[in-house]
Amino acid sequence: MTSEITILHEKLEHLKQWFKENPKLPTEINTTLLRRFLKCMNGDIEDTKQLLELNYQLRNKNEHLFINRDPYDEMTQKSFQTVDMVPLPGVTPENYKILCFRLTEKDVKAQNSIEECKAFFLVADVRFIYSDVEEDFANDAEVEEMESLASGEIHIVDIGNYSLRHMASMSLMTMRTYMNFLQHAYPVRLKAMHIINCPTYLNRMVAITRPFIHEDVFKMIHFHTDGIESLYEHVPRDMLPSEYGGKAESLSVIKSKWWNILTKKRDYLVDPNQWVVAKSETKSGWLWW
Repeated sequence: MTSEITILHEKLEHLKQWFKENPKLPTEINTTLLRRFLKCMNGDIEDTKQLLELNYQLRNKNEHLFINRDPYDEMTQKSFQTVDMVPLPGVTPENYKILCFRLTEKDVKAQNSIEECKAFFLVADVRFIYSDVEEDFANDAEVEEMESLASGEIHIVDIGNYSLRHMASMSLMTMRTYMNFLQHAYPVRLKAMHIINCPTYLNRMVAITRPFIHEDVFKMIHFHTDGIESLYEHVPRDMLPSEYGGKAESLSVIKSKWWNILTKKRDYLVDPNQWVVAKSETKSGWLWW
């Protein structure tokens, strides 16, 4: 075990130095976040480097989603009022984190897919600097145990309030960027996606989103068309929020806690040193591929 810890430390120190000297990357990275990238790539340094570069390439190519953001922005706050994007407490027995998504505002005019995408990654970027197991948000110390970081994610998407008008009003470019980032540059592996409260027009909704989803990811999607009971066969029921028959707090309560964390870490989220690649590098041609 001691040798494993030593090897991990050496890998992290190597990646920190490489990150600092790489002109294709920002000047700083949170150590816990760096650990997530390394864990996502099963400890392979070269694969981790490739994932890091792609992550920040896509971020800087889409500044309106990943760079020009602020939890206090009025439009961002509205998106948190209309959509629940909630990481649930704890991890599954397989060490997977569960995220719940739900549209709370049925009015199509209230929808803004660009702001919703921006808000999702605000939550993700803050969550990635904390332990998934302990969730000690009062402690800003780096996470030293790889076991405290989730080995994957399970997404539960409640589409009960989505209409075809909602789907038609979505920005297809934003949807493409979101799925591209999630499938190629996200520092946690997606293990499953469960679609619940499916409407009768599910096939038409799937037809709109299907072009943006890779075949291997599409195979991970479970459509629960006969009620929520089948969801319990895949995820621990006790971990689910009260709205879905679980013992966790309601989505609104959990979301309120995450909003407080976002505001607490606002300086980190808007700090260009953490996210922005030097403009001289973006003009050199490597970024805009």
